[in-house]
Amino acid sequence: MIKFLVKGQNIETLEHEVIAADQIAFVKIHFVFDNNWKALHKVVQFTQDEITYSRVLGTENTSCFLPAELTPGTVKMSLFGYDAEATETVRATTIVKTLHIRPSGFEGENSNVPPTPDLYQQLLQKISEKGKDGKSAYEIAVEYGFVGTETEWLESLKGVDGKDGVNGKDGCDGRNGADGLPGRDGIDGKSAYIIAVEHGFTGTENEWLQSLKGADGRDGITPDMSDYATKTDIAELQEQIRQISGISYISVFESGSDALQKYSDSIYTYYNDGYRSLAGFAESYPHFCCSENEYALYFNQNDFSWAGSVFVMFLTPVAITSKMKLLLSYMVGASQDAEFYLIPKTDKMGSELAQYIYEEIKAENALKLSFKWLYSDTFISVIQSLENTSDGEYYLAFKGTSDNSHPMVKSIKFMKG
Repeated sequence: MIKFLVKGQNIETLEHEVIAADQIAFVKIHFVFDNNWKALHKVVQFTQDEITYSRVLGTENTSCFLPAELTPGTVKMSLFGYDAEATETVRATTIVKTLHIRPSGFEGENSNVPPTPDLYQQLLQKISEKGKDGKSAYEIAVEYGFVGTETEWLESLKGVDGKDGVNGKDGCDGRNGADGLPGRDGIDGKSAYIIAVEHGFTGTENEWLQSLKGADGRDGITPDMSDYATKTDIAELQEQIRQISGISYISVFESGSDALQKYSDSIYTYYNDGYRSLAGFAESYPHFCCSENEYALYFNQNDFSWAGSVFVMFLTPVAITSKMKLLLSYMVGASQDAEFYLIPKTDKMGSELAQYIYEEIKAENALKLSFKWLYSDTFISVIQSLENTSDGEYYLAFKGTSDNSHPMVKSIKFMKG
């Protein structure tokens, strides 16, 4: 099952599965609605190739099947709802959620695919499901032999007033009770030392007390910190960068107030709910690239909870040589392995290209750049060598995780050799 949370005008993914084409009444989509949506008459809409298929949920249902007409590719899903009881027009809407349908291995005729009824037909069906009004209690009474008008039948339901009950006699006062006797003092219990002697301990009470003390523990082992960067290491890296002059750069990301406009379609992400452009992703996850962090890419726990992983893919290819270096400016909360990748250029574009990059990474066809995030509570700049990279045009991608590292990336550049 695929499950989404509808909260306000946003759709958040709760459970996600791979969707294959050519299914019929098999892929079920379940929605969890917040209180603002529960009383509304709800409709889910799926749009592909400018054709929209509607699934009416009504006020009570929370699930529907994916339309069978959908083919491999992207599908835009959204919801709207209205309050039929309101005196003024009320219509709720959501943002668009993108679903990705993959090709299936089905071989056969598709002529038997049942068409999704149009919205008008489904609404008529919902109305007919309410059923006809049942018989009144008066009509049922007439069928069982009552003779008279409905008013007379209502009067017949009233019983005769009952007689007043007889007053009871006053009860007698009870006798005064006798005071209870005090209980006896209990016998003193055995000391812990005496109990120990009864169970086999041999020695004086002082010797028994000394026996309760544990032996001194061993000195702890000094941890191996060789994999972690020291302040000296960071200072040396900073100095290397300051000494470099006369070198040109190719920038793939630079934080700033224009970042969302500048990279709106050239940077894509992959998270639990699929592929999105940077602009669309930032709308759903407001702390990822925002003014409070000067529009750095921040893999924070407010948006992604604990250990949420986000892939960031740069769709502009870069001509790379082995003499070039990757220059990163970032801040992280813990030193640990980083995941950066280079993927050879292809002729795909947009979300199709983003999907290609991600699938190449998962298939281990991408070139992995092995290095570590270096802990720092301020922004630092580090250099990564590309000496083992074959010359060619590549797309850059990396993964950030909202764990102890929760990196905040300020800029990513390639330094020309």
